[in-house]
Amino acid sequence: MSKPILTYFDLYGKGEACRMALAHGKIDFEDNRITGAAWAAFKVSEKCPNGQVPVLEIDGKYLNQSKSIIRFIGMKTGAYPISDPFACHFADAVIDTCDDEMNKQPKSPEGKPLIMMMFGADPIPAKPLAALVEARKKYHAKMSELLGEKKFFGGDKPSIADFWVAASIYSFERNTKGKEAQSHVYAAFNAALKEDVNLTAWTDRMGEGAFESLLRSRRHANLRSVLPEPGAADRRGCERA
Repeated sequence: MSKPILTYFDLYGKGEACRMALAHGKIDFEDNRITGAAWAAFKVSEKCPNGQVPVLEIDGKYLNQSKSIIRFIGMKTGAYPISDPFACHFADAVIDTCDDEMNKQPKSPEGKPLIMMMFGADPIPAKPLAALVEARKKYHAKMSELLGEKKFFGGDKPSIADFWVAASIYSFERNTKGKEAQSHVYAAFNAALKEDVNLTAWTDRMGEGAFESLLRSRRHANLRSVLPEPGAADRRGCERA
């Protein structure tokens, strides 16, 4: 297998779970973070089959769609055990449920997701922050319910579902490299997570061992490097499937 190249923006988003799965699986890969002109050129190239990222380039093929990519990685590393269809279904169900909960994000009176205020230069005010925290608590509760008494969503070891959920938790609740202007948001989300003892314990487990070095090496998620403004037209390249 040639050295994989994962292309995504210089932020966490849909590419982060794939990065986590590759790193945890000890696959040497190139973390190709594109911005500006590089993104414009990549978008219209043969390497970007649907005009969206992330894209995993491997053995002369260009794999798109984040869920499909992470399944592929999981098949290569054992985090998506195709010999156990029930385990694969559960991992898929956790990921789909995670997305369902994220799609329930509160919106502004204009219909825009409040979470997009994270892209702004001004700190998120108290009222929308309270709505966001409440939504995260519901997310925590649902993920904790699916985790149950298991050590990981994958059982004794992490599955692709663990990386998918960890990408969210470590991009918000446990993000130590986020925008300084929104530091109060990360703190509020983390305080909400601590109310769920079960999910907090899982988060701590995910942060240990091989994952610890991965988290230490995480780059700053530069939200402004990709989107000069949080306009819908600019966001269309960020795959949301």
